[in-house]
Amino acid sequence: MKFKFCPRCLLVVLLLTAPFCDALADDRGPIDQDFQVSVGGFFMQSDTTLRLDGDTTGPGTDVDWESEFDLKDSDRFRVDAFWRFAARHKVRLMYFENNRSNTRTLTRDIDFGDTTFPVDLQVDARLETRIIELAYEYAFLQRDNMELAGSFGIHNIELESAMKGAIISPGGGGTAEVEEVGDATGPLPVIGLRYLWHIGGNFYFDGIAQFFYVEWDNNTGSIQDYKVGVTWIPWQNVGIGVGYNKFITRLDVSKDDFSGKMEVGYGGAMAFLTVGF
Repeated sequence: MKFKFCPRCLLVVLLLTAPFCDALADDRGPIDQDFQVSVGGFFMQSDTTLRLDGDTTGPGTDVDWESEFDLKDSDRFRVDAFWRFAARHKVRLMYFENNRSNTRTLTRDIDFGDTTFPVDLQVDARLETRIIELAYEYAFLQRDNMELAGSFGIHNIELESAMKGAIISPGGGGTAEVEEVGDATGPLPVIGLRYLWHIGGNFYFDGIAQFFYVEWDNNTGSIQDYKVGVTWIPWQNVGIGVGYNKFITRLDVSKDDFSGKMEVGYGGAMAFLTVGF
C-alpha cells in the first residue's frame, strides 16, 4: 500500500478534529502527555547511490538514481508516535516511506546485478524506500518547561531497486526483456538525544539527533537522523507545526540477498499535525 501526503487533507483533519478537542482536553503539552502521534509531509530532496554486485560478474556500477533516472521527489509522509508508560520512560515509533519510478534512456553502460544495461537503452527504473524505527527513551532531566532524554533503538531501512529493459540477445537473435531487482534491508542500532522545550504560550520546540556507526566482518554501516520542529497547539490536544528533517544512512554489505553498496539520504522542510493526550 502506498500513501501520499496531501496538505488539503491535513487542513480537513484539523477542521474536523477541532470541535471534539474540548471533550478530550487535559491542558497538557508534549512534555506532560502520555501519548502523541504526529503525521507530517515533506517538501524534500533525496540522494540515493546504489551499487548491486553480480553473483558471477563481480562489482556493479555506482548509480546516483536521482541523477541517472531523473527521479523526482514528491511530497512524502512521516509518522512519529510515543507512549509515556512511566514518568521518565517512553517508547517511540517512526515510519517513513518514499516510492518513485521513471523511464529514461541510459547515457552509459550500467552493470546492475548480473546484467549490463547498455548505453542508449530505454530502462524502467524503480526505487522504493521504507524506514521504521522503534526506540526506548529515558528522560534524565525534567523541568516544568523542558525535558532532556537519551534514547536507544533500532532503525531499519528497506530499499527495493529495480531496472528493466529490452536487451539485444548475443548474436543478434532478437531482444529479451531483462529485469534485475535488488532488495536490501539494513537494521542498525541508534543512540540519540531529544530535547523538548515549552517556549511559551502554546508553542513547543522539539529537537532530536540520532547516530550510529558499526563494522562487522567485511561490512560497514552508519546512520544519522536529525529532526527539529516547532509545534503550535491552538486547540487542546491538537497542534500543527513546521520543522526540518535530515536523514543519511550508508551500508556496504555482502550477503546472500544483497551484495553491494547503499547510500540513502533525504532532507527537507516538514509540515505536520499532532494529536496527544
